[in-house]
Order: sequence, then structure tokens, then C-alpha cells
Amino acid sequence: MAMYIQNMNKKVSLVKGPQRYGNIKRSLDFIKPDLDKIKNKKHILIKPNLTATQNVFANTDPKAVEATIDFLLDNFSELRHSQFTILEGSGSAYYEKSTTKEVFRKFGYFELTKKYKNVKLECIEDFSDFLEFPIMSIAGHERARIVKRFFDFDYRISIGIPKTHNYAIATFGIKNMAGLIRQEDKSLLHGLRTPSAPDAKTIFTYIPTSAISWMRRRVPNLVNFIFKKSIAYTKATKVIHQNIVNLAKLTWPDLVILDGFYCMDGNGPVDGFPVRLEAAVSSIDPLKADGIGARLMGLQPESIGYLYYLHEQGLGDYSIQGLVGDDIEKIKLNFKLHPTYSIQKNWRTV
Repeated sequence: MAMYIQNMNKKVSLVKGPQRYGNIKRSLDFIKPDLDKIKNKKHILIKPNLTATQNVFANTDPKAVEATIDFLLDNFSELRHSQFTILEGSGSAYYEKSTTKEVFRKFGYFELTKKYKNVKLECIEDFSDFLEFPIMSIAGHERARIVKRFFDFDYRISIGIPKTHNYAIATFGIKNMAGLIRQEDKSLLHGLRTPSAPDAKTIFTYIPTSAISWMRRRVPNLVNFIFKKSIAYTKATKVIHQNIVNLAKLTWPDLVILDGFYCMDGNGPVDGFPVRLEAAVSSIDPLKADGIGARLMGLQPESIGYLYYLHEQGLGDYSIQGLVGDDIEKIKLNFKLHPTYSIQKNWRTV
């Protein structure tokens, strides 16, 4: 209960404006007193969302990262001697036989290393040491692996995008940390890979993950139809929420920033349509940030399983108490949800 009360006292900012860069900086300025903890940190992680290899609207824009770094350097002079590391593992890159490094290159992230002497890029593929954590598949208990490099940082920032999701209803700053899972294990989070029960039948028993990734780009309606008919998929939309909770307890960010200049509806988190909200959200309580992100999409945070579970366990607070900045009622829209939402929304049922 004490942790819950403490989280209720944290601020969450929401701003709307015509420039992504200015929105991010303004949102951080609203919560500047909450950021004092970063002053003496030497190794700072920035985790963007670079899940896509093609769709610019699915990925964190480097301007959002640039605005974050500029704000921190401008307001906390101690950080000029700190190391900022942008760490990512692009799931789509893995399934499409590409690399996270190529995604960094294609979307302009190497420009950040040219601008800042104390900024570097790192890819999940560059590491071989991982920590196992428990998850559930449709067949039972499994283990996935998170990169141990994560634990070298003394401050962690997640910069995500409010997007619809094809298993978990929506994704924001907390689920963004799933990029830190070993590339080969990313489908485990969704419950559809079953190493301990190799005879368990899933969609991927018949259609390779790489093929489904290819099909999503070209015939998304067909893929959604197949998934809607899959009993394994229905089960997966239930277990993923508990899996995200288990992951979140290991990878809890110190700061979540949501770049909602463009969000995504429909076939998210990769192949949906851009929704221009011109908004930004910041909070040191990840649940507060994600709760505002949900409301911006026309959802209630308690309707999203992993947010509900984290809230119930006292890890944060997704109420609007502590909201500062602009009026959410004047910004939010009712997003078109994923075509499989009618299945996903039943995550509570056994």
C-alpha cells in the first residue's frame, strides 16, 4: 500500500504541439523535479522502439531521442560526463533476416552518435550473455532470456509510441522493454513457441514465423483471418499479459516517454496506420505514462491485461492523479483497434 500511495504522488505530463522535438522537451520540463535521481547516474540506457524494418510510423523517431538527450544535458550538467547507450533488438529485423544495426542505419540513429560524443548504439545481437526469466506458453511453463547488458545501467529510459498490438491490445513504454529479449526468444513472450512441448500445435507449426512476418506486409487481412480461427492464438492473447508482467518486473524503466506525435491504430504494432496526435507523455511512473497513453487511444488502462495486473500488484498507478500539462479530453481520439481485438479483449477469461 505504501508503494501505491507513493506512486500516486508522482506526476505524469501530457503536452500537445506542432513539433515532436519541442513536445518531448516540454513534457520533460513539466516533471523536472521528479528527474533529480538521474543527476549522478553514469550509465544511462535509452530504449527506443525499433520494431519495424520499413514502416517509419512504427518506430521511435530519432528526434524524440535527441530531444530527450538535449533536455537532460541542458538541465543536469553532471550528465555531460555520463555515457548514454541506445540499446535495441528489432524483432522484425530478426524475422526478416536483417539486423538491428541495419535498422539503426536506415532510420537515422547513427546521426546521434555523430552529434554527441557520449552517445553510442548497441544491438542485442552483439551480446551472448542472457538471464532467464519465467513465462507461460499455451503449453505450460517456459523460460525466455533477457540480455544481461541491461543490468549494467544505473538509469533506464523507455521511449515508446502508443500503438495497437496484435496480441496485447496496445503497447506503450512498459512493453517496449521486450526489445531486450534475445532475438530467438521474442515469440516466446507471445506464448506461441513451446520448447518444452515440441508436439504442441500452434500457427507456427504450419507457417514459419518469417513467412507470417512477410505475409503481414502484403496480406494482413488473410493473416488476421488465420489467427482468428486459431485456438492457440486465443490462448496466447491471455498468457502474454502475465508474461509482460514477469518481464516488466526485471526491466522496469526509471522514466517512460511516449512520443505520440504519430501513434498507430489498426494492424499495429508494425503494419497499422499513422494517427497524428501531436502529443507527448512523460513520467517516472511507467504505469502513469502508459495509462495516459491508453486513454489517448480511447482505451481505459484497466482494459489492458498487463497494465491491470501491474496496477493490482502495486507496481505503479495508472490513475490521472498528478496529470499536468494539456487537457487530455481535447487530445484523445477513439483509435481503430486491431482486427483481432474481439479476441484479445477476453484476456481475463481462463
